[in-house]
Amino acid sequence: MSYKTVADSSQLKFAEKLVILNDRAVGMLTRIYNMKKACADPKSQPQFLNDKTLESAISYIVKRFPVIDIKRNSTVYLSINDMKGNIIKKLSLYYYTFVDLLELKDAILQLFTAMDANQCRLNINQNLDLTTSFLNLVVNFCSLMILLSRVEDRKTVLGLYAAAYDILHTGSETSFPRLGQMIVDYEQPFKKLSEDLGLSYRVISSALESLKETYFRRNISAEQQRDSAMISLTANPRHMLYAAQTNTIACEYMSLDTMDRWIIFGVSLCHRLLSDPSLLQLFQKAMQHSLAVRLFRDETIFTFSMISTVLEPLKNQNKLLNELKEINILAIQTCGHLHAHRRHFLRMALKELYLLLVDEPGLLGPKILFVWMGLSMARDEIQWLLRHYDVWQQLLLQYSPSNKKAIQKSGLQNIVVDKFLPELLYYLTEIRNLVLKNSNLISSYYIQYIAGYDAPLLTELSQRFSGGSGLSEYEQLLIHSCIQTLANISDGIDSRGVHLDWFRFQALTSIGRSTFKLQVHANFAVAMNTALFHLKHIGNGLDELLRETSDLSIYCFYPRIFDLHLRNCLDFPLQSRFSITFAHICAHFNSPLHELCPEENDTIIEKVCADGQQLVLSTEPRACANMFALEFQGKNEMKMPGFESIRQSGQPISSNDSNNLYLGELCQALATTKELNISGHIFVPREFLFHQLEKYLNTSLLRYIHPNNEQQQQQPLECPRRPSEMLAFLSAQLNALQHLDIFYNFDLTRLFNDTLLQQSQREDAQGNETLAEIYSKWYLEVLLRKASTCHLLYSEHMQSFVNNPSLDTPINNNNSSTQLFRAERFTDPRELRSLSQIIGPFGIKFMEEKLVWHIASQITELFKIVREHNEQLHIARVNYDKPEKLKEIVTSLSTSLDSPSGSGHKNEKRSTNTTHGISPLDSMLQRVIIIGEICAFRDMLFSALNDVLKQRAPFLINSLSSLINSPLDELQKINIGEACAASGFKLDVDLALANAIKQQANTNGLDDPNEHYKISCLFIVFIAISLPHLALNPQSFTKNNSHTIPLAVNTITGALFFLHQRGDTAERMHEFLASRVGIFSLPSTSFFFNHSAFIFRFLFPSSTLKVLGIAHPQYRRVFVI
Repeated sequence: MSYKTVADSSQLKFAEKLVILNDRAVGMLTRIYNMKKACADPKSQPQFLNDKTLESAISYIVKRFPVIDIKRNSTVYLSINDMKGNIIKKLSLYYYTFVDLLELKDAILQLFTAMDANQCRLNINQNLDLTTSFLNLVVNFCSLMILLSRVEDRKTVLGLYAAAYDILHTGSETSFPRLGQMIVDYEQPFKKLSEDLGLSYRVISSALESLKETYFRRNISAEQQRDSAMISLTANPRHMLYAAQTNTIACEYMSLDTMDRWIIFGVSLCHRLLSDPSLLQLFQKAMQHSLAVRLFRDETIFTFSMISTVLEPLKNQNKLLNELKEINILAIQTCGHLHAHRRHFLRMALKELYLLLVDEPGLLGPKILFVWMGLSMARDEIQWLLRHYDVWQQLLLQYSPSNKKAIQKSGLQNIVVDKFLPELLYYLTEIRNLVLKNSNLISSYYIQYIAGYDAPLLTELSQRFSGGSGLSEYEQLLIHSCIQTLANISDGIDSRGVHLDWFRFQALTSIGRSTFKLQVHANFAVAMNTALFHLKHIGNGLDELLRETSDLSIYCFYPRIFDLHLRNCLDFPLQSRFSITFAHICAHFNSPLHELCPEENDTIIEKVCADGQQLVLSTEPRACANMFALEFQGKNEMKMPGFESIRQSGQPISSNDSNNLYLGELCQALATTKELNISGHIFVPREFLFHQLEKYLNTSLLRYIHPNNEQQQQQPLECPRRPSEMLAFLSAQLNALQHLDIFYNFDLTRLFNDTLLQQSQREDAQGNETLAEIYSKWYLEVLLRKASTCHLLYSEHMQSFVNNPSLDTPINNNNSSTQLFRAERFTDPRELRSLSQIIGPFGIKFMEEKLVWHIASQITELFKIVREHNEQLHIARVNYDKPEKLKEIVTSLSTSLDSPSGSGHKNEKRSTNTTHGISPLDSMLQRVIIIGEICAFRDMLFSALNDVLKQRAPFLINSLSSLINSPLDELQKINIGEACAASGFKLDVDLALANAIKQQANTNGLDDPNEHYKISCLFIVFIAISLPHLALNPQSFTKNNSHTIPLAVNTITGALFFLHQRGDTAERMHEFLASRVGIFSLPSTSFFFNHSAFIFRFLFPSSTLKVLGIAHPQYRRVFVI
């Protein structure tokens, strides 16, 4: 390609072209990379590429590519004709990406030719921006064309689109001939690239020659780095406050990986440079450092395979090729150890640097260069490890292709596994965050430094060549603009204009015909490069420096290795404290995005979310809690409690010690970071840990309450653990979390308050059942059901339910269960006090509401029976003094019914089969006994809750007790019934029961107050005349819980007649006594009545009348017990 020189050098615009083409090349690399991945993945590639109807056409196109002749072979393209619209629609993005690549290639080669024709002289120490931009463009161009050759279906995609376009428009696409030729030319990319770059070897040679000194100084072993104290601030403490200065300041933190790519691609694809001994030595050094070089992201290429592909077709290169092969084998043996030692050195060096900077952040101003050097060196080693991890086994085969035992003996297989890598990552991310935290300090320092030193120095140096230096007017304007901007520096400056002006000046003065020789004025070039380096620390330039030196977004394209490194970190206790660094790495995943590939945004964000989710699952405290929950299996001897604390010597460390160490390391990892900013979302580890602990605590309580989770899934009402066991488990959880609180301070009180408050409700925050709900269901649906069938008996003396000795059966219908259920293990005062401590007053109030609802349901069913026998009960009420009449009524009510009312009530669970086929009297007594059992259980709950609150809140309980026992109006006491119920105090009037009766009465259509009052009165009469019927029960009165009837009557009458607000409770109780006296006034000649009288005397043992009344005359009542 010929190129004519331009008379006006400013029209060449090398600087602008290098900036634009480099950016465009990176964008095109992104698009080609995504295209390669899409074509290789069957799920994302166009579906018609696998269409069987197109197989013959595709094979013909690939075979004849790039020739597309529709007219001569029309039969082959018939299948394409049917799908031409869909093909053009789906493949247009692919096709025009290749067209853009063609145009970019032409622009890049044209620029290379222009720079060579104008005899550009590149020197990285002087025209830094020009040299680095040119070398970056060379590498990007080579990577782009090599990556193009790796796109599998490129011929298929281009050929199908061209054929469909030709059929649709009856003419070929204008770019296809040149595009097809480019694809054919770069089938063997190394050969073609050697031809393209061969014309620019002089420019490449000058750039690489200037790189030699810097590269040899930077690419040294760990021992040499340690001896030279490259990133140590304490090596020369007397100069600690002096600003770091070198003549090649911008090259000191330049990525070694980047320089390797410049050397390897430049020398390999411009092979005539190998004849230069100095460049050959440079290339050999790079080969020893990098066995594989990065093309783009996770795409790599072997260094030796690339150079061997270039040299093998050439003559007289066998000797050089053999020498390079020996160097490659030697590099395989030594390269891994070299980098392992470097990583070890950098871990210690960065730790020292970090601790010093944390203690004295003011050193970030003068010694920021040491920070960039340390970050760049660490990032290079991390990238080397990622780049070689997957290809290491292939490289070992080059070392010993046929002898696997030799590879094993060499110990090289695991050289790319570094257990201590998380520590290096941690200090890298921490120093990076420290720089961001103190960005204002750094910016302020360099504003003063530039204004006070750099600008005056540049002004002085520029005055020396302002006369006859050979600068054109435009070049003088550029220099003057740069110096003026630096002299008027401010905090919010946009430094891009200054950088671009200096870049233009470098480009103009580096061409052969320039009268101003920049190498002659090297001091000015060094001063300007240094000033612009300082300028990068002001404003947004600091973010760019961090991206250049410490960006770890490469991990985004190695997800498997990312997960492996995280897993190894968590499994290695000495490194688990550094696991939080993997969360910081996720914040870097947005940096590879490019505006030329906007569709990649969603993909990157999805990967970020996936990595973040994986991080959450891997580092949540549940992983540590699972270690504590492990059970020892296969042990012949039972270990005594506390055996893990017994230690005869310092070794071995027990599992408990290891778990404590692991817990401490994880907590330290979380404690180092207050918040993470990932993809615009702020993640706070402390709050996240709090919510995860809350969720875990709720889940663990639900898991532990059921002894057998599998049976629990089959039997929803399986017997739960005793409340005392749950309280012990909760105390153990509290102890463990208190231990965790020592390592990582969080609000433990709020955690337990929130968790236990949730457990006192019907559902927790996740919508799961709570302890209050589970215990409520079990006590109501299982334990009290057993009591209603006489399997359990209420013992007033023991304040508990006990088993009926004659009816002992397992609580669960499980044939494999051999252990009998003991009611006292769940209902004695100790267990109920434990239950009160677990679910608290709110939970007890929740259970009490359910109990009251069941009592109200029983009363509703009793009201139905009363309404069915309304006339008979009315006769008994008015004839209470006529024993014979009462006897007839009792006899009629004792008649068995076949289908009584109310047996099918949907809420009637515990009284199943209690009314079918039995008399109304029996049904009445059974339901009253059930009510008495529920009331007895509720009183036990209240007593347990009151005992607990007396210990926990004595001042509050004593104040409420004094209020209840004070001579206040009873109405006022009833108004605080809700507070009393929540505190375990029982009042004479159950306000909750009264409200429940009223609600169910309205629901069942009994909303007439007079009718409801009438039925209530008859209900009391019905209870009175039913009591003698207890004599017919074959069981004794203590074995059928009949002794709970007075408790039921007391509770029912207090609630019913308070509900009607008529103030005649005493009259109704007199009526109850009168009915009782009337029924026992019959001649006691029969055993029935004699036994009935004995039962009644047991239920009401005193012969005297004891008045239990409410002081207020409106609600005074009398009851005999």
